[in-house]
Parts: sequence; C-alpha cells; structure tokens
Amino acid sequence: MAARNELELLFKPIDEIGLLYRNKKVSPVEVTKAALGLLEELEPKLNAFITVLGDEALQKACEAEAVFARGETVGKLYGIPVSIKDLFRTKGIKTTVASRILNDHIPGEDSALYTALNAAGAIVFGKNNMLEFAYGSMHPDYGQCNNPWDLNRTAGGSSTGSAAAVASGIGFASIGTDTGGSIRLPSSFCGIAGLKPTYDTVSRQGLFHLSHSLDHIGPLTRTVKDNAIVLESISSKKPNYDAVFTGSIKGMKIGVIRSLADNLTHLEVAEAVNAAIAQLGDLGAELVDIEITGIDTVMEIAFPILLAEASYYHKDWYPERAADYADGTVGNIKEGFNVSAVSYLEALERKRAFSEKVTEAFSKADVLVCPTSPSPATERDPSFDDTTYDYTQRTLPFNVSGHPAITVSAGLTPSQNLPVGIQFIGRHFDEAAIYRVADAFQTAAGGYKRPPLLASVLER
Repeated sequence: MAARNELELLFKPIDEIGLLYRNKKVSPVEVTKAALGLLEELEPKLNAFITVLGDEALQKACEAEAVFARGETVGKLYGIPVSIKDLFRTKGIKTTVASRILNDHIPGEDSALYTALNAAGAIVFGKNNMLEFAYGSMHPDYGQCNNPWDLNRTAGGSSTGSAAAVASGIGFASIGTDTGGSIRLPSSFCGIAGLKPTYDTVSRQGLFHLSHSLDHIGPLTRTVKDNAIVLESISSKKPNYDAVFTGSIKGMKIGVIRSLADNLTHLEVAEAVNAAIAQLGDLGAELVDIEITGIDTVMEIAFPILLAEASYYHKDWYPERAADYADGTVGNIKEGFNVSAVSYLEALERKRAFSEKVTEAFSKADVLVCPTSPSPATERDPSFDDTTYDYTQRTLPFNVSGHPAITVSAGLTPSQNLPVGIQFIGRHFDEAAIYRVADAFQTAAGGYKRPPLLASVLER
C-alpha cells in the first residue's frame, strides 16, 4: 500500500500533476504505483474493475518518466493514470463487456478511444466493471459494483465501475458510455463530474454498441476542469477549453426545465436541487423557466430505437446463447426482436423532431438545468424494468436529442449522506458553456468531496 503522501497525489487536479511531472518533483511511476496500490486496497469492497493492467501501466509510466526527464513537450494527459469501461476494444487485452458471452474475448484491434488515450500519453491501468453489454443488469459472473458512499448501494449503471473508481481516487478519470444516462447517473450517485458530450464528438469506432443512434462516449472525473482536459484529448473535434474557466457566469441565461425540476418525490433531492438552482442566481446568472414539448414522453421515442438496435447487435448470440446472459439483459434482447420496422422508423423521425424542440429552447437560454436523478443511489441494481422511466427521465431526453450534458454534485442528503446530482445541458457542440457553468457551480459548492470509504485508507 502506498504511503499517505503518495495517495494524496491521486486527488490533485490533472494540471497540477502535470506541473509536478515537468518540474521533476513527482514521477509518473510514483503516481501510477499509488493508483494501483489504492486499487488493490479498495477493490475487494468496490468490485469496480474487471481487468487490471498493472505491468503494462508501470511500463508506460517508466516510459513517461523518461520523457519528462528529457524535458520533452507533451500534452496535458501525458503520464496520467486513467481507466476505461470494459466495452472498448483493446488489442491483445481481454474485453468482456461484463458478459459470459465474451468472457475470453481478446480483440485483434484497438478502439478509436483507446488509440486516442495512448496517443495522448495517458496510462490506462484497468478496465471497469459495468452492466452487462451496458444494457440489462449486472451479470452474476462479474458481480455488483458498490458505491463508495455506501457499500450497500449501487454505483449506478451502466458505467458503474468507472464512477466508483474515480470517486474513490483510483485514477484521475475513466471513460464511459452513455445511452440513456449511463455516465451521468453513476456520476450523480457517486458525487463526481460526468459528461455526455454532443453526439459523435468522440469516435465510437471499436466500441461494443448498445444503440448506435443513442450511444455517446465521455469522461468521468472528480472535477469539471479535469473533465475538460480529458475531452480535449479524446474528442475528434480537438477542442481547447483553456479560456472557458473564467469563474464567472454573471449575465448568462440559465433555463430551468420546470417539468423535470418540479414534482420530485424525494424531498431531500428536491431541496438540494432547488438550493442549487438558487445558487446559480446568486452567482449572477439570469434564471428563466423553460418548457420543452414532448420531454415527458421521450421514452416512447427512445425505447423502440434502443431495443431494436440492441437486439441487432446480439443477433449472432441470441437465442442460441440465451442462457449465458443475465436475466435482465436477455429479456430486453427478446423484446427488441418484437419491435416492427414501422415503429423503429417512426421513432427515428420523432427523434429528429424532438431534437429540434430542444434546440429551440436555446433561443431563451445559454444553458439548461435540471436534476440528474430523481433519487440518490438506491439499494438495488438499476435495470430496465418498471422503474426505468423515472430513473432515466431526466437524462434520456438528451441522448435522444444529442445535446451535451454534464452532471456535478448538488450536495448530500442530510439523512443518508448520499450525493445528489444536478445537470447542465448545452447547445450542440457547445460543451464550453456547460463546462463554464458546471465549474463555477462546483467551485461555489465546495468542489469534490471524498466518500466515507476513503477514511479507512487515508486516515491511517
């Protein structure tokens, strides 16, 4: 186990770690060993990883150390330990998608995401646990991933292990996928920053798809600024967000999506969300109420698309290997084969129309805001059942519309000490605006907070 001072390095911002590297005060080897040590300590409690790449990570760290010793100019993510969800193909490295179907699958090629991380010099040290195929439920072969805020609660889905790892300090970021909230909901449950960027901002080549019309790739990090650094490195748009973080949102118009913000049945979530919205006004933003036609029935659009496309990707395994899937997954696959071509094409047409409705809302506001989840982390694993609509009601609309959305913590519930998420939505390809607002809010709210699980490690 790494020493306390080495573990504390894992909670510094990415840009500060980069400066320490350049000034030769800390080495990538030290930081990578600390990440692997914390993983070893916490993994029996979290179950956040499927594959750990310890030897490969240390080799890359040694190479990065030599680069910094030579004083070479490198990017912001160089030498930074990160993990990835286990549905990105990695050449020569097992990619299971948390399913018995692909228990021993070793791809012959890398995904574009993994290639981008390697090109940026990031040190990928592990592949995270997840819902099976990012779909139905946790497969019993891989087990439940636990929330570091309460080990008896879920870390969300489907980027489950990604959120649990990052919230616990095991690496500086993880890359996940989001088809209906699968980055934002786990991030909300674990109290971190999770971005679903604009549709197709990050190349999906080499991804095991759930639904190609709804799948998004994005980063999970502890801070909004770290999130922007990671997106710069993996986005095919090659953005630069250096000028975004002014610390001020004075004069910005923020539209409150009333149908999603009101009528929350969990009173402590409602209180935290309302306080967060009020704080945006205190920070100088102009708050306006927004209504988006059709946002309350978006499930009718999303599910025919998701079910049909997901079943297409499983046609080579279902029904012959139906018994190898988790119960929740196989039920969804079966249902998808019952979606008619007419229903699917109608849903795609309605998807285009709904996206236009969301875009129209930005004639009245620079950024939109609503809760991320109707509740804090639950004691049961989230799955596609009769609770799905309420669970994804506030995230799924922006998978359908393709607009970027980021969640950060709005505070903790007083009775259970669990994170509550608030979500900011931007115009297509305007991640800069939501980064600006989310960072100002996160800073004003006191920043990332460490979950109780870490006390047993860091206070020795």
